[in-house]
Amino acid sequence: MMKNLTLKKVIAVTKISLFATWCWPLPKNTVKLKVICVRLYQYLCLILTLSLTAGLMNTVKNHVDEPLIMAKSIIVMSPTVHVICNIICCKIYSRRLQLVTFEMENFSELLKPREEEIVQRYIDKCVYFYGGSILCIYLSAIVIITGPVTLDQPFPSNAEYPFVMYKQPLKSIIFVHQSFVFIQAAGQICMNVFIALLLWTTSARFELLTIELRAVTDIHGLIKCIREHKKLLQYAKEVVTIARPFALSTISLSTFALIIIGLILVTNQPLSIKIQCVGLTFSGLSEVFMYTWPAEHLMHISGEIRQAVFDTQWYKQSIALRKYLQIIMLKAQNPIVIAIPCVMPALSLNYYASVRKEFEYCFDVHHAHQSFGQIILHNSIRATSYFL
Repeated sequence: MMKNLTLKKVIAVTKISLFATWCWPLPKNTVKLKVICVRLYQYLCLILTLSLTAGLMNTVKNHVDEPLIMAKSIIVMSPTVHVICNIICCKIYSRRLQLVTFEMENFSELLKPREEEIVQRYIDKCVYFYGGSILCIYLSAIVIITGPVTLDQPFPSNAEYPFVMYKQPLKSIIFVHQSFVFIQAAGQICMNVFIALLLWTTSARFELLTIELRAVTDIHGLIKCIREHKKLLQYAKEVVTIARPFALSTISLSTFALIIIGLILVTNQPLSIKIQCVGLTFSGLSEVFMYTWPAEHLMHISGEIRQAVFDTQWYKQSIALRKYLQIIMLKAQNPIVIAIPCVMPALSLNYYASVRKEFEYCFDVHHAHQSFGQIILHNSIRATSYFL
């Protein structure tokens, strides 16, 4: 276990993983010039990413009759669209992100030794998956950027532009441009880790409150817990409001990419391409799991408050205080759920299992109906190209 890895260090590592995006919320007392520079940088990133996305869309349009090239372009387009969605979400929710991040950092500063033990359990449980994910994300970006060294292609992606791309210095400019966008994509995918950190921190605070409720022995302690529960509910709602659009874009794009990968796997492709598809499959499922795991835990632990209140000596308290405890129990009957009505179901491990099973089913179909693979891939991707 990593006993020396405190919540402060986890926050610092997550902040470093977003260095290429400049999406970590700025402090309230930031000078105006720095705020302007960050906004200009994000607008520049948005323009550069849109230009690469347009090049990939042009590739799809030019190769309608070549399903494999189209599939590769669409898969590469997924992280670029992810960058665009994240930048827009960061702009829309910048104020809320700043507030919840400030409170999370303040919580890490004021942790007591007993509370640090609880938080340390969360860190030990999550550090390998999320730390490994950050490492794999940036390694994947480096592999893509260095692809022209080992593969028969001049640029990291197969984007095509309406002008001659192979003359200097334009060729070098395009290479640097695409490399920059892929580093941006790696940083924006790490936003999933940042949002997951907010969710896990919220869960830890609910667990600390549950422990405090069960240990309370006087009316003053109960009143303190009631106030803390009200404040924590407001904070959790803010975190969930922020998490929804990021989760929706991540899960939608990952699921779409998994569908394209599944269509590639049902065709007779070289072993090297199938190995790449397996790696991309793991990446897509990991992105979904980044949200469903903390969402499941938050949903469970926020509902534990009700049982914690019931375990207190409420029958020895005054009628007025019992009414307050009843209010807490009523509020705890509706656990914190990350969902968007009619758009995104409640995120949970059951939802993650359903996504994985659907992909496994598509892979099994490859063995049963391999002769129809080319027709399925061609027609499905061609239909997709009309929406692009």
